[in-house]
Amino acid sequence: MNTENSNGFTQPAMERTESDKPEQEASLQITSVNFNSLFDDEEVKTICENTIDELWMPIKVMGNDDLHKGFRQKLRGDVAAFPFDKIRDITKAANDQIYNFDLLGIIDQDFPQVYRYSEECYYKTHIDLNVLAPTRKITWMVNLSDEDEYEGGNISFLNIDTNEVNTNTKGSILIFPSFIPYSIDKITKGEKKLIVGHVHGAVFR
Repeated sequence: MNTENSNGFTQPAMERTESDKPEQEASLQITSVNFNSLFDDEEVKTICENTIDELWMPIKVMGNDDLHKGFRQKLRGDVAAFPFDKIRDITKAANDQIYNFDLLGIIDQDFPQVYRYSEECYYKTHIDLNVLAPTRKITWMVNLSDEDEYEGGNISFLNIDTNEVNTNTKGSILIFPSFIPYSIDKITKGEKKLIVGHVHGAVFR
């Protein structure tokens, strides 16, 4: 991930040479991780205040209890307005400008969640596209925490360099294909909150 284009999305991480062909560029583009600002501080505060303390549930992963440790609950808000309208607009724009996947949208069976990672919580390297969710096409993640509220918790992508962009900026969104492997480092101090959701579409062929 490096420079930002005129539409605000980061370009895919790749080295270009004069011999690069358009089809090579396109194939690399669909494996890119893209970043943009989305919510301001007041909007982030509203989202966090809409969570309910009693509803935080431990995360359970089928078949591998050691893969993911943290807590989650359903994202609340008006599905026809805030915060879903901004999420729909920006993920659609990213798809139109970069990925061009055949999409259906966010579905009730895989509703966006707010994740809370306290000390010793983590998410090991994995992909979001799997046999239990074969129609996930795009993953999006929104950071709800200030960087000084926690230590650790960096989001890393396999074979994709995101060092030129601060992906921990509060209110920012990461958008990427659900087949890209990523991880969230263990939190060593404090607490980090994220919204994580997926845009579904026709199964990849």
